[in-house]
Amino acid sequence: MSMSSRCLRALFLVLPLLVIACDGDSGGGPAPSDNAPVVREVQPSGGPVAGNTLINVYGSGFKEGAKLFFGEQEALRVVVVNSNRIYGYTPTASSGAVDVRVVNPDNAYGTLVGGFTYEGAPSANIDQAEVLNGNVDAVSSGQPVGATVRGAVTVSGITRGTGQGGGIRAQVGFAPADAELLNPESYTWEEATYEGDSDSREADIYQGTVLLQPAIGGESREWVITMRFSIDNGATWVMADGDGSANGVSADMLRRVFISRPRVDYCKLGPDGNNGPVNVFYRPGDTTLVKVAGQVYAAGVTQGGGAGSGLVAQLGYGPADSDPSNSNAWTWVGATYKTDHGNNDEWEADLPNPGTEGTWRIAFRFSISENAWRYCDSDGVNDSNEGNLTFSLERLGTLTVGDEAPKPPIAWCKIGLDRTPPEVINYTTTQTTGLKTVYAQVHLPGVTDREGAGPGLSGQLGWGPAGEDPRTSPLWNWSTQLTFDQDNFEHNDQWKGTLSNPAINGEYRYAVRFNHDGGPIRVCDGNGVDDGGQDFELDQLGTLNVTGQPVIPRVIGYCKLGPDGNNTPETVTYTTATTPSRRVEAQVFVQGVTNEAGQGANIVGQLGWGPDGEDPTTSSQWNWSTSGEYASDIGANDVYEATLPNPGVVGSYRFAYRFQVNDGEFMYCDADGNSPNPEQSFNVDLAGTLTVTEAQALNAIDYCKLGPDGNNTPQSLAYTAGEAASHVIVAYVNVTGLTDTNEGEVAAIVGQLGWGPAGEDPATSAEWNWDTTAGFAEDFYANDRYQATLPNPGVVGSYRFAYRFQVNGGEFMYCDADGNSTNPEHGFNVDLAGSLAVSEDPDPEPTDSYCRLQSVDGTTVGSGDTVTVVGRVHIPGVTAGNGPGAGVQVQVGVGAVDANASTQAAAFTWKAAEYTGEADGEADTDEFSTTVTPAYTGDRAVSLRYSTDGTTWTYCDKDGSDVGGYTLGQQHALTVGNHAEIGYCNLQWPFEMPEGAEGGARTVYGQLWAADVTPGGGQGAGVVAELGYGPASSDPGVSGWTWVAATYLSDEGENDQYAVDLPAGVPAGTSYAYRYSLNGGPFCYGDRNDRQGSSNGFSGWDIGTVTP
Repeated sequence: MSMSSRCLRALFLVLPLLVIACDGDSGGGPAPSDNAPVVREVQPSGGPVAGNTLINVYGSGFKEGAKLFFGEQEALRVVVVNSNRIYGYTPTASSGAVDVRVVNPDNAYGTLVGGFTYEGAPSANIDQAEVLNGNVDAVSSGQPVGATVRGAVTVSGITRGTGQGGGIRAQVGFAPADAELLNPESYTWEEATYEGDSDSREADIYQGTVLLQPAIGGESREWVITMRFSIDNGATWVMADGDGSANGVSADMLRRVFISRPRVDYCKLGPDGNNGPVNVFYRPGDTTLVKVAGQVYAAGVTQGGGAGSGLVAQLGYGPADSDPSNSNAWTWVGATYKTDHGNNDEWEADLPNPGTEGTWRIAFRFSISENAWRYCDSDGVNDSNEGNLTFSLERLGTLTVGDEAPKPPIAWCKIGLDRTPPEVINYTTTQTTGLKTVYAQVHLPGVTDREGAGPGLSGQLGWGPAGEDPRTSPLWNWSTQLTFDQDNFEHNDQWKGTLSNPAINGEYRYAVRFNHDGGPIRVCDGNGVDDGGQDFELDQLGTLNVTGQPVIPRVIGYCKLGPDGNNTPETVTYTTATTPSRRVEAQVFVQGVTNEAGQGANIVGQLGWGPDGEDPTTSSQWNWSTSGEYASDIGANDVYEATLPNPGVVGSYRFAYRFQVNDGEFMYCDADGNSPNPEQSFNVDLAGTLTVTEAQALNAIDYCKLGPDGNNTPQSLAYTAGEAASHVIVAYVNVTGLTDTNEGEVAAIVGQLGWGPAGEDPATSAEWNWDTTAGFAEDFYANDRYQATLPNPGVVGSYRFAYRFQVNGGEFMYCDADGNSTNPEHGFNVDLAGSLAVSEDPDPEPTDSYCRLQSVDGTTVGSGDTVTVVGRVHIPGVTAGNGPGAGVQVQVGVGAVDANASTQAAAFTWKAAEYTGEADGEADTDEFSTTVTPAYTGDRAVSLRYSTDGTTWTYCDKDGSDVGGYTLGQQHALTVGNHAEIGYCNLQWPFEMPEGAEGGARTVYGQLWAADVTPGGGQGAGVVAELGYGPASSDPGVSGWTWVAATYLSDEGENDQYAVDLPAGVPAGTSYAYRYSLNGGPFCYGDRNDRQGSSNGFSGWDIGTVTP
């Protein structure tokens, strides 16, 4: 055999172990090449039989795309670094030495004989297994939620480097959060796939996707997700958690998926971006309605274009003093989707006109599932517990119906120059020159945006004591009128005025106020005040300090006739012989004098009276000889009192107070208060009124009344024959000149409480008993109030009771419930006397347990209508006292009319009732109640039962378990007719579903038709659709069924079609059906379309079934 010279040269150049393919080589193979690679060194030269050892091969002639072999097996993840170096990972093999061969793309190769030795090595271990996910929050209306789980695994000698480590298997798992989380058997496992290498290339990353079921019948559901890894084909597994398995697996570090039902996260009344008040005005006959907008955000629902799926929106109005979230007096109308604003949806509706004059509040509300409404005000509402985003009744809109629109309030105003806080102003007490000019800004759309002074605007500059609120305090002085100064920024007007000097040492505040055309006054602070979030703040008013040589105060700052808070002038009546007794009070304020506790120094108060029509400020006919006496402090004011004299001459008079300080001028005081402000000057029409009449021999009652003041309905009372007398009866009596002028009891008055047989006139009958003398109780304005305990006649029968009064031995006046006087039109009427019924003593309180189906509010209802059921339970020693009896469980059942609940309990659907209070008229008896909405139509029956251990039940019918036991005839008969509100609804398809159905085969469809709602394109407004499943033996409207929200799918003629998947895992034999609600109304239950749906009622024989 010959050999080429090239081969001979090569043999002389290399070690004996190096073999090069040459022409005529007895081993065969490819022809020799000038570019054949040369393998010189392998590092490391040995490794474990498990493979995956990183090997570097050094030599020359390595070309891009070359392959590396260990024996007959190709290396893994081979990389040609350059012509002199190539690396890769060993494949698995048996122990022993193997050749290392590099093969270029042209099939030329070089071999290092026995270049690598496989050795037995310890079994590989999983060093770290980690879940890379964080916790996840998801929202679902009933559809399963897909969650991708990613995990990393590190195995020495296997995962290091580029590409998938050999022999690794990964699975993704999920389990309910309440399972045994460290037990692998709690999880459902599915195979995961290789994703790639970690950034460090030390670990391999795997991923898998799981489908998680949302909450069924609840608000949220929690799942745990994880991964596990194996390097022995599943014989053993290592589970991963969030911080890796190297430090052990902890339930706290497992990752969770929280699935909640869709909810309204935020809503707002009014246009987007405008937090101002929503005000609407109608005249009673207006038919053109105003559209009102509302904004809503629901995570996962309102994002994206179009109306959020399943949203229901309503606009409402209700009484001004009511809360829309708990008042039944509100009227709600459906709103329609209008547009998107970012992630929010905007809806709108026409606000109805109530048609009668008055003031109402306006609100929006939104819901997604189960009519859980969020109520919205004008600056927005979310889950906040404080701040602007909490719900506020004050931020609701206002609807006014009347003949004239409300005067518009000032939109915004502030003290000072624009964007400048009010300056601190300092005066001396005697300063009269150099007084400061105060500027103010005001804005009212349509008024101040005109050139020059806004027409109809009026403003004042005021000052008052520090700590007094200028919006409410009468101690503020507003005598300085503001004048227009200039336009600002085309939209505002700037006004100005000179701040007057109080001339009394002290710390004051100053402010400005504006109104338009006699409308509401807005007081302004230094930051600005509006209705859109800039609230009035006392600490942002201007500060005025007055210092210097004290000046003796000589000016009354404020005074008022009569009690604080009462602006109605007092009326007093005397006779010419009446001893004066009426105490009259007044209040006075002097800056720096009455502010402190106790009587202000050098104040003179006088109570005066004079002829009606004479002005006390100028008339010499007024008498001011009565000095007022200091009585107490009220805030910064002093209170004075004096007894009003009796002029002693028949006539009409007025009375008032006047005050002076340090011999200054008197200020005259009327009932609504007076100050130096011209608008608060004295008004003689608001002085008190005193009438003096001729004294007469008083032996006649002027007026009397039976029963409480303000209640003209005769009392109706009852005793049992042996019951102790307990009813306290009151009456009122008036004798002019006695009860109106004397404090306390008038000795000359006699009051008696009498009773007698019904039908007998107490004024003439000898059968009336007048032995009970009434006692004086209290003065009540011009009347005296008497009271006495009504005797018990002790004999079964019907009686009347009344009062009578006499004075100074005169004739008795008899008194009924609407009052009596000497006027013949107001004479005594025996039909308006009180009624008293005396009955037999009741049987002794039962000592045995009993129960009763107390009431059911209806005998004929529509399918889905609400029925309220009330029951009572009496168990000696258990139901005694307030609160529910310990361990007592009460249930209401609805079933077939011909089934006896006590022997055929399974024929009824049972729902728990709640304790509502102690039974009226039955001692030691608890009352329970619940509502049911029967879905199955036809003749039905209602029953009640109770248990103390949850196992043994006592059944209760209408006449009670203690009367003849439980009987079929004493069950409550209930006829359930067709649903009335929604015109038609059904279960469209399918009517049967295999238990193992997957994908689209699990989708269930339903349709409804509602007049003026579903006809036309798109989803009908206000519709909620739900798919329910449960046993056909249970009435779906009572209990035992689970409901999931369905989503609008399409228009089918004039019907709207909805769809949702029946959740996986529902067992064979379970029934299913649809139900629909419109604007929060009763549900329409829909059975099979091929059996006419709801048009012929709803039956358990006509609903869908899950088959094996």
